[in-house]
Amino acid sequence: MTSISPIIKPEPLHVQAYKYIQNYLLESEFSPGERLTELGLADMLGVSRGPVREAVRLLIHDGLLVQKGVHIYVFDPTFDDVIDIYLCKEGLEPLAAKLAAQNMTQSDQGTLLDIINRTNKALAHDEKRDIVKFNTEFHDLIIQSSGNTQLIQFMNLIHAKNLYMRNNILSNYARRDNFFEEHVRIADAIVNGDGVQAESEMKQHIQNDINMIGTIFKSKQKDDSI
Repeated sequence: MTSISPIIKPEPLHVQAYKYIQNYLLESEFSPGERLTELGLADMLGVSRGPVREAVRLLIHDGLLVQKGVHIYVFDPTFDDVIDIYLCKEGLEPLAAKLAAQNMTQSDQGTLLDIINRTNKALAHDEKRDIVKFNTEFHDLIIQSSGNTQLIQFMNLIHAKNLYMRNNILSNYARRDNFFEEHVRIADAIVNGDGVQAESEMKQHIQNDINMIGTIFKSKQKDDSI
C-alpha cells in the first residue's frame, strides 16, 4: 500500500494574525502608544475582522497591546514597567546561568561561544540589528539550557515584553562599553562548569542593565522638559 503523507492543516487565521501583529510590534512597525483599530489591522493583513479581534485579545493578554475604553493602543512602557521586567530577570536569569553551567551540552556550549564571536563581529561593524539579535540568542540559549521547565515557562511569559522593550525603548542605548565583556565572563563560567561564578556574573550583568535603564529614563525626562 502506498504511503500517504499526513495532512498538515494550516494554522487558524487568528493564530496567523496574532503572529503577524506580534512581529510588527516587536520589529517596531508600530510606535509605543499608537492607537490601532481592528479594521486597520484587518486591511493590513488582508483578513476579516474576526481573526484580528481574537489576535488582539491574545496580544492584550500578553501585554503588548492595551485596551482603554473601546480603543486599543500599543503598549507604551513606563520606567516602572521596564524595571519590573528586569527585576524578574534579575531573580530568574542568574539561576538559569547556574543551572546551565551544570546542564548545558557540549554542542550548546559551542553555540554559545559562536554567539559570542558573532556578537564581537557585529560590534566591530556597528551592525545594530545583529547586536540585538545575538544578545537575545545569548540569553535565550542560557535559559533553555537550564533544564528547569518551570523557570523556562516563567521566562517565556515575559519574553515578548522584554524583547519589545529592548527593540522599542532601549534599542538606541546598548551598553556597548561593558555588556560584551560581561557576556564573555558569563559564557566562560558556564563552559567551565562554574555555576556559582555564572550565577554571580549574570546577576551583575542584569544589575548593570537596570542601572543603565535608570540613566536612560532620566535623560529622556530632561529632554522632554526642554
